[in-house]
Amino acid sequence: MKALLLAVLCLLLGLMGTMPSHGYLDVGSEFGASWLEKYGTMPSSTLEAQNNLWNWGSSPKGYSLINGTLYPPGTAPQWYYPASLSSVMPIVINQSESRNLQSAYAGVDPWLLAQLSGRPVFVVNDPAGTLF
Repeated sequence: MKALLLAVLCLLLGLMGTMPSHGYLDVGSEFGASWLEKYGTMPSSTLEAQNNLWNWGSSPKGYSLINGTLYPPGTAPQWYYPASLSSVMPIVINQSESRNLQSAYAGVDPWLLAQLSGRPVFVVNDPAGTLF
């Protein structure tokens, strides 16, 4: 009960501190006419034709720009970089005797992993039933 009373009191004090709005800002009549007289007759910029998305900086937030192609979030191509380039040992996915329950290759397509790494990929499936 005390917590609710304290929350309501804080809410009321917060509302009392806000500034009331005194209407809207009129940008017509005198202000608009004076602005048009001052800036309305200026010549058009010729640099606008050269400006585009790529001249302003990087790609929009969340998007990826790869080789001049803009990819929406989550659709950019992902590349696999093997830990060691000279290893010829096969990659084993879902090892049953591994202490690490989270395999580094748990969500990777085995065929794609073999093509990108140049190494054989073994997928070990545990038996569905119990042995004893």
